[in-house]
Amino acid sequence: MDELERIAAAFPDLTWSRAQRITEGWDHVVVVLDDALVFRFPQEPPYTQALGREIAVLDHLAARVPVRIPRYDRVAPDGSFAGYPLLPGRTLTPGVLATLDGRAREAVVDQLAGFLSALHTAPVPGTPLELVPPSYLAEDQRDVRRAAGTHLPAVLAPEELGEVERILADVDALLTADLPAVVVHNDVYSRHLLWDDAGARLGVIDFSDMCLGDPAVDFAELHEYGEAFVRAVHERYTGPADPGLLDRAWTYQCWIGVYMLTDHFDVGKTSWETARETFDRVRRSR
Repeated sequence: MDELERIAAAFPDLTWSRAQRITEGWDHVVVVLDDALVFRFPQEPPYTQALGREIAVLDHLAARVPVRIPRYDRVAPDGSFAGYPLLPGRTLTPGVLATLDGRAREAVVDQLAGFLSALHTAPVPGTPLELVPPSYLAEDQRDVRRAAGTHLPAVLAPEELGEVERILADVDALLTADLPAVVVHNDVYSRHLLWDDAGARLGVIDFSDMCLGDPAVDFAELHEYGEAFVRAVHERYTGPADPGLLDRAWTYQCWIGVYMLTDHFDVGKTSWETARETFDRVRRSR
């Protein structure tokens, strides 16, 4: 494994007995050593360039949010990769959430609402948050439109293609609207949420897509847990909750359904089964 050689060269004092290599993410290879240390290796120049920013922002936010977040304590001399102590907990899939008792579910909702509230109201001037870039949704929308026109006519029925176009049109409208812009995680979904049963504590990982954008974006993928969960988090949210926030969050969730269809063809990280299930779920709800 090239990553292990790079770790050994950068940190000659570090030893381990087990290593797990994870490649399921879009932009990073992750190596976990002895279930204790997590090293993230950006796979594209923009993410390598953003790693230092991410480390500075997480250090700034750590004392301000009510959840565990990564604290990088090993950074390669050339800045090309970095590691942090593993956050405890299991991935908070919808199945895992369903097994939690009422008190634990309440804690998840409270901590998630607190995290989003603190993040979305964090002062930016004079802090490392000034380094966070503006939203790149407009660029992503162009890519999704192109890929949808190239790939989806061969695999979707005409009425489904019509729904794709309606979803993309809804996002076009949001891109021209005057919306709040705050620091957002920009990828809040089950794979990036960890629940520690022993400590009754939520962990949030993977801040590499952080940007200044619509706070509704961070509510979008919570629909994976159902609308009632989204509303429960929103009720305890104290961020910039304008009247249209939940409607926009649903529009973004629908867009993610289209994005996953196109990603299956363009990048291949999303299986067709997963992409299809997500798209069908948002179509049924729409």
